[in-house]
Formats: sequence, structure tokens, C-alpha cells
Amino acid sequence: MVDEELHFLLIQCYNYNNRLLARKTTAAGLHLLSGQPKILECLWEADGSTPGDLSRHCALDKSTITSLVSKMEEQGLVFRRAHSADRRSVRIFLTERGRKLAAAVKQVGYAVDECALQDLSPEEQRTLIALLGRVRRAFEEEM
Repeated sequence: MVDEELHFLLIQCYNYNNRLLARKTTAAGLHLLSGQPKILECLWEADGSTPGDLSRHCALDKSTITSLVSKMEEQGLVFRRAHSADRRSVRIFLTERGRKLAAAVKQVGYAVDECALQDLSPEEQRTLIALLGRVRRAFEEEM
């Protein structure tokens, strides 16, 4: 049955996760485009990332990152600065407004995580996260 196939379950979880994140983000008054919450969370943890870093970490194409970052720059959420070691490259930083929004996005993410993990014991939660990390690494190696 399709409901027992990993690829199908991953797609379903991905779609439910995205819809719940979007609903909770909107309910919290955070008016963001799809993909922007991921970038905010990545920069929250690694401010000053390059577009390539964000592309890898968010699993988005570089062109998508460039488009989203440009829009976020217009919204006053991020700014770009030339990379100190390579002037052809840029690093992306959160503005104060972006930092506040990123903190709010993190809280929404925690609420979605709580929903997803509510029926699992703490040990099952740790196991699931570890296993998904291994699955992600296997995908990364194929890309």
C-alpha cells in the first residue's frame, strides 16, 4: 500500500508540515513567502551565511535563494555584505527586524515540532530525529 511506502510518507509529512507552518506563521502575523521562514531560521543559527550555504542547508536551489533573499532585503529582513575573503561572494546577515522575525519563526517551528512529535516518547523522538538525519545524509550524497 502506498501509505506504507517511505517516499509517499515523506511527501505527506512534508506537505502537512509546510501547511501547518504556513497556517501558524500567518496566524502569528508573520507575513512571509514560502521558503523565507527556512532562511530566517538558518540565518538565526548561522548569521553571515553565503547563498551557497543557505542553498545547501535549506535544500533550495541557489536561484530560489537569490530570489527570496532579494525580496527579504526589500522587506528589511536581511542585508548583504561582501565576503571578506572573496569579494565576488556575499554573506547574508539578519537585520534587527529580521532577527525578531526569526525568533518568532523559531517559536512557530517549535509548535509544529510539538504537534508532529506529540504521540512519541522522548526516546522515540530522539530516534526519529537521528534516523531522519541519516536519511537526509543519504539523499545529500545522491545529489
